[in-house]
Amino acid sequence: MKWLRGMSVLVATVLAVLVAPGLAFAHDVPDMTRTGSVSATLTYDDEAVPGGSVTLYRVGDVVQDDGDYLFVLSGAFAGSGVSVDDPQSADAARALADWALDHGVTGETRSVDASGKVVFSGLELGLYLMVQTDPASGYHAFDPFLVGVPLTEDGSYVYDIDASPKLELEKKPVTEEPPTEGDTPKTGEAASNAPLLATGGVAVCLSAAYGLRRFGRLSE
Repeated sequence: MKWLRGMSVLVATVLAVLVAPGLAFAHDVPDMTRTGSVSATLTYDDEAVPGGSVTLYRVGDVVQDDGDYLFVLSGAFAGSGVSVDDPQSADAARALADWALDHGVTGETRSVDASGKVVFSGLELGLYLMVQTDPASGYHAFDPFLVGVPLTEDGSYVYDIDASPKLELEKKPVTEEPPTEGDTPKTGEAASNAPLLATGGVAVCLSAAYGLRRFGRLSE
């Protein structure tokens, strides 16, 4: 009976060795046949901010590396030399936005609707850069940022991405408008009118003095 128990242990060990590699690499993989979308809602103090436009650039591809899936720069951005090892990097996003501007790279531009929302759909899987070159009136443009399609969430791949949490809008400072012409005299005008005002004042004083002298003669 001991040899049976020994054989059972041996069989179990062999099965563990054969099956373990399969289990180690048995993980979910993105469906490369699918398309995705990136949407964003622009708000300030929980109020929608409509107007302006947003541009989306596809900057990288999804590739497999030893069972892992990551993004690598491609197309017009391949020669930028920017590292996208960390897709959350704000510095990488700004560097890629500058590269696009300096090299005349075109992306897909869409207007922000009345509810403050913009949607890019039917996107090929990859790494994307969102830039606002035309902000809403009274606001600064939000900082450029990177977003991957798909993203992983709770161990599953998400193909429709809501990028709203990445947006932080800032209002432009309110400046007082200068007075319109006619409200206050210009400096040059005030200086040029000074002699006239002085002359007029002297004339008024002389006229008053003359009137007093004449009144004195009449009362004698």
